[in-house]
Amino acid sequence: MNKSLSVIFVSVLMGGLFFFTDNATAQSNKVEKVEITVLGICGMCKDRIERAAYSVRGVRRADWDAKEQKLILAYRSDKTELTTIERAIAKEGHDTENFLTDEETYAHLHGCCIYKRDPELLEKNKVWNQQ
Repeated sequence: MNKSLSVIFVSVLMGGLFFFTDNATAQSNKVEKVEITVLGICGMCKDRIERAAYSVRGVRRADWDAKEQKLILAYRSDKTELTTIERAIAKEGHDTENFLTDEETYAHLHGCCIYKRDPELLEKNKVWNQQ
């Protein structure tokens, strides 16, 4: 009987440890969902924007809407930060809420992809490769 009680105790203890370990893992793998402004025009822009977002480790969803100029993102906050994703997008030629593409990259976009730059963004944001 004493051995049975020990087995039950160890089983309960191990079950509790697995519960707390799984719970901690779930919290550290938290998926953040955000919507940010990203400027662009066409299907080529959509492909470029989404590809740039997915190039960042931890991005789980990237869906850009040309009409709304919004990118819906889902990413693992334990793997990346929003600023890293925005920098990757700006590096490819598209201004975001917080980062601008540089003039050379913007000028080399395909003709149909040259979007009207927002003066407010130009005034308040940094180029993606500036600190």
